[in-house]
Formats: sequence, C-alpha cells, structure tokens
Amino acid sequence: MGLLCALLSALGTNLAFLLKYKGAVAAPDVDMRHPLRSAADLFRSKWWSIGWAVAVVAFALHVAALTLAPLSLGQAVLAGGLVFLAVLADRFFGFQLGRRQWAGIGLVAASLTVLTLTGGGAPARERTPSTPSRA
Repeated sequence: MGLLCALLSALGTNLAFLLKYKGAVAAPDVDMRHPLRSAADLFRSKWWSIGWAVAVVAFALHVAALTLAPLSLGQAVLAGGLVFLAVLADRFFGFQLGRRQWAGIGLVAASLTVLTLTGGGAPARERTPSTPSRA
C-alpha cells in the first residue's frame, strides 16, 4: 500500500508541476511591485489552482507513503517522478524530448526499478543469545 501511495504521489507531484506551469503561462505577468495582486492573478488561473489542489493531494500521499513503506523503497519510487514528468510533458503538454533525453529517462527508470526490487523490506531483527537465568 505504501508503494502505491508513493507511486501516486510521484505522478501527482509532477502532474501538479505541469498544471501550475500551464496556469502560470496563461496568467498575467508577475509584477514584483505588486506581489499580492500577482499571487491573486495566479490563483485566478484555473490551471494554476487545479495544479495546487493536485499538489496538496500528492503531498498527503507522500506522507502516507513514508508512513506505510520503508523509507528506502518509498524514496526510490518517489524519485521516479522524473520519469512521470518526462512522459506527461511529452505526451500531454507538448514538450519535445530528444533521443538522448529519452535514453537518460530510461536509464533512470531502470536504475530505480532495480533499486526498488533489490531494496528489500525492513532488516531482520538481530537475535541475541538468551542468557540462562539463575534460579
């Protein structure tokens, strides 16, 4: 269950990033002299606000993943979000990745898969020899 939460968190985090990017591009330019108005303009952008909502859910899933799965496995899956980012950006958001970028993404995916599969669970408990009791 923890690894599923980690997987969904990685997907949600990167989807949220792309949605906020789409919303920021559509929003009026940020004016450093009027930061509150600029922030309000960003949140008026539908895609920016949806991105923030997705990010909040992804953060909750991240916390659940770290609670339910061993840290090493959960973090390896969460680091795989880079793969989700590349696929989502290329397929749904119009970004173009070259052959070298795809090779790098494939290497990252394969490495994280091996790390996740060989990471194992929690270490076995150390057994201490029992000492005879004196009666």
